[in-house]
Amino acid sequence: MSKRQNFMLSPHFSYEEMTRSDWAEKHGVDNTPDELQLAGMINLCWKLGEPLREVFGPIHVNSGFRSAAVNEGVHGVGNSKHLSGEAMDIRVANREIGLEYFDFIRKNVDYDQLLFEYNRQGAMWLHCSVCLDPKENRHQAFRNYSHR
Repeated sequence: MSKRQNFMLSPHFSYEEMTRSDWAEKHGVDNTPDELQLAGMINLCWKLGEPLREVFGPIHVNSGFRSAAVNEGVHGVGNSKHLSGEAMDIRVANREIGLEYFDFIRKNVDYDQLLFEYNRQGAMWLHCSVCLDPKENRHQAFRNYSHR
């Protein structure tokens, strides 16, 4: 499957936005998922992205799927759910909106991990994951997760 192909993973989330990586483009690294990773992406978009979109309107995905090379290049953790297509990082405009997303997901989605992250530069995002196998969802939620 070519990175240049684009199709919808769910009504509001495209393959392109879930595989886009500025780092990969800058360094000429392939960020194409295999079939199992693609299944994780589709599941994530339907189970978490669509309910969030239905309530809050458009959301901006900073990071979705990452190949092993991309994950290493952006200094992602070795066991990141981004590697399996089961995680997305959502940009939030401010703390209030981020916490609204956080609380909605925590109360309405069978999630694996939910981290309201921030860094020293003031950027904020919500890391969300949903396992392809729902029995693997750990329901870990942290409202204040510092990312150096």
